[in-house]
Amino acid sequence: MLDITSKKIVTTRKEHPCFGCTDAIDKGKSAICVTAKEDEQHTRFYLHQDCNKIIAKDKRFSGSGLYYGCIKEAAEKALEDSNSIEFTPNEEIPFLMRNI
Repeated sequence: MLDITSKKIVTTRKEHPCFGCTDAIDKGKSAICVTAKEDEQHTRFYLHQDCNKIIAKDKRFSGSGLYYGCIKEAAEKALEDSNSIEFTPNEEIPFLMRNI
């Protein structure tokens, strides 16, 4: 389990991968620097500010749900889940249509 010990807003001096979405955080951009401990090993990683907000608001990422690429994987899973929904054109439409 990842135990976060500190978080602070920094301006990056070089490019870093975002721990949540794995996309690059460009040099000179504002990011969240996170210091954490996992299995008695100290680690530091960076997050986009938006990724930090997603992680803070979504309960799936608390405890052991926070790992490298967790936001990207969660988005891909949601897309897979929505693609698996079977729809037939004869089904009732769940909303009213306006006459145009």
